[in-house]
Amino acid sequence: MHKSIVVEGLARGGPYAHATIAGDTTYISGQTGLDDKNHDDFESQFRAAMGSINKIADSVGKSVKDVVKIAIYISNKSYFKKMNDLFGEYFKESPPARTTLIAGFVADGILVEIDAILH
Repeated sequence: MHKSIVVEGLARGGPYAHATIAGDTTYISGQTGLDDKNHDDFESQFRAAMGSINKIADSVGKSVKDVVKIAIYISNKSYFKKMNDLFGEYFKESPPARTTLIAGFVADGILVEIDAILH
């Protein structure tokens, strides 16, 4: 059995939950940084995506300190160093396991998408 979480006021790109809770584990859907503020650079999009992850984690009584696995999808390998620098800001101590992939996105302008597993 699982519980779907939709956070009021947080955008979604389709008919899916922002997160799903199964047992003690929370699975956060991919969050992009493309929003109504028109973030058009990588750092702004990364920070906006992490902001959404923080909001979702908070809505279930957790925080980024509870992230055990994270996947980061970037649109171009040239963003990898910047992504690592930003990642280090959010996960200074006990960083989670991570996967990073170069990906194409369904919407124009997306530079990064991040999903996470919290426990």
